[in-house]
Amino acid sequence: MDSDHLIRVGDAQLLIHQSISRGLHMSGLYGRIFMESGLPGEKIGQGFVDYVRSLASVLHAHHLAEDELEFPLFRDLLPEAPYSQLAEEHRRIEPIVDEIRSRIERAPSLERIDTLLTRMAGIWGPHIALEEAHFSPEKIDAVMSADEQLRLLAQIGEANQEHSGPDYLVMPFTLFNLPQKDRAYMSGLMPPVVTRHLIPVAWKEKWQPMSPFLLV
Repeated sequence: MDSDHLIRVGDAQLLIHQSISRGLHMSGLYGRIFMESGLPGEKIGQGFVDYVRSLASVLHAHHLAEDELEFPLFRDLLPEAPYSQLAEEHRRIEPIVDEIRSRIERAPSLERIDTLLTRMAGIWGPHIALEEAHFSPEKIDAVMSADEQLRLLAQIGEANQEHSGPDYLVMPFTLFNLPQKDRAYMSGLMPPVVTRHLIPVAWKEKWQPMSPFLLV
């Protein structure tokens, strides 16, 4: 994606899906490795816990924004989308997210978390494929002006900040699960102080344990 162009709702949707998908893959991959060999140290163990916690938090906030902001708006603009099916899949994913969040806060059972991640992945892949087919950037461009999309993106950003956290984990998680070219594009949705100071300086010590699992 070209960072010189205005971010559109459809583009932002693709990027957050990409970030979550990588987070889900890496959580499952390293969870299985650690089940077999054990956690290689306290710092990496904390980083893995923070990484999985961030995955669950970002996914939870993403689905809330879709259910409460995007889908109600798109029902009139893009009426052919399968809203009932998408909402049902959100309802199937949410208890899995809740259990992951609960278990990761306690002494985590890697076997149980692996089972939960596998269940989630089985729903997630087909789910986002369906969303991306019906809410592509081109389809949204056809029914929403650039200003309307900017307003919606601002509302989504506010909702994500309200329903996910902590910021010092979920914002680096969102950015650094994207390759450089897409990361620069996604950075346009965040206040400059976050990408230029908070993430690289003020918050770095807090999210640094997640680095083995991120694209940094």
